[in-house]
Amino acid sequence: MAVARARGGDTRRQLIRAAVAVIAEDGWAAATSRVVAGRAGVNNALVHYHFGSIDALRRAAVWHAIEAELAGPMAAMIDADDLLEGIVDAVAGLAGEGAGSPGSRVLAEALVQSMRDSEIRDCLARALHTLRELLTSRFTQELEAGRVRRDADPATLAVVVAALIDGLVLHVFADPALDVRSPTAALARLLRPPGTGADETEG
Repeated sequence: MAVARARGGDTRRQLIRAAVAVIAEDGWAAATSRVVAGRAGVNNALVHYHFGSIDALRRAAVWHAIEAELAGPMAAMIDADDLLEGIVDAVAGLAGEGAGSPGSRVLAEALVQSMRDSEIRDCLARALHTLRELLTSRFTQELEAGRVRRDADPATLAVVVAALIDGLVLHVFADPALDVRSPTAALARLLRPPGTGADETEG
């Protein structure tokens, strides 16, 4: 039984990785059961056995992409000694990937698909809600420590920064030469208390 479960888990992972690859290369609609199973080297019926439908597999691919592309940079940002510096580094790092990684292209496809698929929309909304909560908590700590201006509202800043990250990364998809570090660093300087840390976010 344990061996069977392990094999089943391996097959699920193979199918998710294959779905990510197909969506990234050829788009959302190209990820059919037959094509994804062929890429994974497994029987077509296993898509429905493990996921129930190709739509469910596509959604699993989106969640995998969120974790693969965003979990590390977002954790590094939230855990940074200086949150504003962490934001600048996270934006620059994610934008530096541009549309080059399969995961980033899957996320771009998912944003478009979310207008038609409520489950994809809910998946993305959950991820954004978690990010905003983490940012709100950290901005509250930074406010108490005197590292952001006293009139800043942590919850409002969390919404703005989450949108900034998404927006600038999407802009880089269309304009790969765009410099995102400088404007993000400029915004970070505006959020610091007057007369403190003016150059800390420059890079």
